[in-house]
Amino acid sequence: MKIQHMPILRPWPIDTKGCGAPKRVWRWVTTVRQWEVMENWEYSLPNGGPRIIIPKGFLFDGASIPRPLWGVLSPIGLLLIPGLIHDFGYRYDYLWAKEADGTIYKYGKGRGQHFWDTIFKDVGKEVNGMAVIDTLGWATLSVAGWWAWRGNRKRNAPELLP
Repeated sequence: MKIQHMPILRPWPIDTKGCGAPKRVWRWVTTVRQWEVMENWEYSLPNGGPRIIIPKGFLFDGASIPRPLWGVLSPIGLLLIPGLIHDFGYRYDYLWAKEADGTIYKYGKGRGQHFWDTIFKDVGKEVNGMAVIDTLGWATLSVAGWWAWRGNRKRNAPELLP
């Protein structure tokens, strides 16, 4: 499947201006840029999955790739689309989906971390065709994603409507 259009995203600044040099460097090294979805974005999940909607206003950071690897694998490069969908799934434990008749519902509600990690892998394979990269990302999420998953459960983010 080809993506008909990419999401329209706005980068949020990393707050380094006006800080002392050590704090600026620390923020540069430890802060990951956030991206805001500027209009509702739709995508049909692979393997016969539904058409999902990522709502306008959703903030995410792309794939969580350690900074030393960014030269080889950017968090907003090949893994941007799977990261966007995965981040929404991790944040809310569902995705908004749309039936053919326009009915909106919560897809995957309550399915848990492993479900969203698998979605990441499947979407990545479909979007970028890099099975090795996508499987490595999935394996990393399976081992270390619990930290982000647990943080999102504690966060209890307010619901975004499409």
